[in-house]
Amino acid sequence: MRIEWSEELSVNVPEMDEQHRRLVDILNRFYDAVERGEREEGIKQLFHGVEEYTLFHFNAEEQFMADIGYPDLEAHRKTHQGLIDQLHSARERYEGGDRKAAREFVAFVLSWLYTHIAKTDKKYGEYYAARSQAGQ
Repeated sequence: MRIEWSEELSVNVPEMDEQHRRLVDILNRFYDAVERGEREEGIKQLFHGVEEYTLFHFNAEEQFMADIGYPDLEAHRKTHQGLIDQLHSARERYEGGDRKAAREFVAFVLSWLYTHIAKTDKKYGEYYAARSQAGQ
């Protein structure tokens, strides 16, 4: 099930939207690998891709929020840590032989797109837009 980028996922901050598109690409590469019959390789790429993504994107996003004085930065950091914790837990379980861990992680990341990005991240986008309109 490929995912298409939509305005629903946009936070209206071009740099952050571009980075969020990378997560969509990571999921789509996983789905493509599964469709080609390369499930194990797809799972490895998924775990690796999400790990690289979180290292780069979370740092950039948190710095952006700090730069604009976003008041919910600390709470946002905690949600980011939740994804990192899910990643480590799922990979550990999967490598220990729990094959459903990968399926659960895919569902978690998909949910992350539509809950965290489309709802939580949109709040800093709205905050940024309001500050920009106010000339700050």
